[in-house]
Amino acid sequence: MEKEQLMLKAEDLHRRAALLSNTLADFADNDVAGRLPVVKQILQLREEWKDVRFEIETGQQRRKLPEPKPTTIPLGMSEAEIKVELARTRVNISKNKQKLEEQPDHKKADVWQAELDRLIGLREALEAELGEIKYKQELKNEGL
Repeated sequence: MEKEQLMLKAEDLHRRAALLSNTLADFADNDVAGRLPVVKQILQLREEWKDVRFEIETGQQRRKLPEPKPTTIPLGMSEAEIKVELARTRVNISKNKQKLEEQPDHKKADVWQAELDRLIGLREALEAELGEIKYKQELKNEGL
């Protein structure tokens, strides 16, 4: 981004965080649960603001973004590799389900649910790929 655009983005983030900060006075003194989502939003906006300010000052990103976890299977996997990955995925699904069942109100429950959804999608893709490989082998064995 150009420096001018970054400046505008930083100002916008600062303004939005300040406006949210002003809304905290509207809550009752003992309404901690009501304030919590607003405070989380403010903290997120402040982190984004710090990122943008760092980029303006140095021309570099403040922190390296984490590598996204795969949601699709890599091309060219053998049947054995798919089976191993499928077994690993099933174990991780089981672990995430167990965590969610035991601690549904945990602060990371939404992260666990997102990971569970990703793993289920990956499992379905692996199962489909494995089925396709077996189907091709059957056709090959029948001479088609």
